[in-house]
Amino acid sequence: MYINSDYFLQQKKLVKQLEDSFMNRVHKSTVVEMQKDYVHDDQICLTSVVFIPDDISQKIMSDVIEKLKKTEPHHYFYLPESMHVTIKNIRTINKPPVFSETDINKVNELFNEIIPQFPIFEFTVEDVLMFPTSLSIMGYSDETLQKLVYALDEGLQKIGVPDNKKYFSTSVFWGNITICRFAKNPQIAFINEVQKMRDVKIGKFKVEKVQVITCNAVCHPASRRIVGKYDLGKE
Repeated sequence: MYINSDYFLQQKKLVKQLEDSFMNRVHKSTVVEMQKDYVHDDQICLTSVVFIPDDISQKIMSDVIEKLKKTEPHHYFYLPESMHVTIKNIRTINKPPVFSETDINKVNELFNEIIPQFPIFEFTVEDVLMFPTSLSIMGYSDETLQKLVYALDEGLQKIGVPDNKKYFSTSVFWGNITICRFAKNPQIAFINEVQKMRDVKIGKFKVEKVQVITCNAVCHPASRRIVGKYDLGKE
């Protein structure tokens, strides 16, 4: 089922540690601040993502989002076409942006060079986690993701556009599909619903194409600019 089950277990272990750290209010990774209007938020990031296929996004909608909307509809729930896994963040959201057009061009060239060197791989989508200001579903993979992140991170350092995000782990990586950003602190009924979904299993999908984009915190289509698209497994 997994090319390297040890790496899958490492991912699961780190996700549990991350979950516990947020429960204990110890934040070791970057947290997006709560917003009143996520759609029109004009803070912009530069990042690389994989947009998830329709069958996975629709299952997330039916099995998770629609149920949570009934409890607290005032939060921002992601549109199916905005759901994605971040492969490698480049520059976090800010106004004004902390990157330039020159940076964007450098990143585009780098990804054109690196991404085709890596094989197609797979995400297994399961486990709902509550973060301080958001809700996400995890995406577990084999070590291809780890090797890809290392290569991109090294490349970004060399071109002078280093990733400025803080991470819980700098050696074990997994996918994170944000599905909800909070408008205010959730109440106990919402939290209880999330806990019921903790071990939900959504499905699997193959990662065949990575995109570099600029967008706001919810990757709203109106905020999104596609810098480039890069196919895996071309070399």
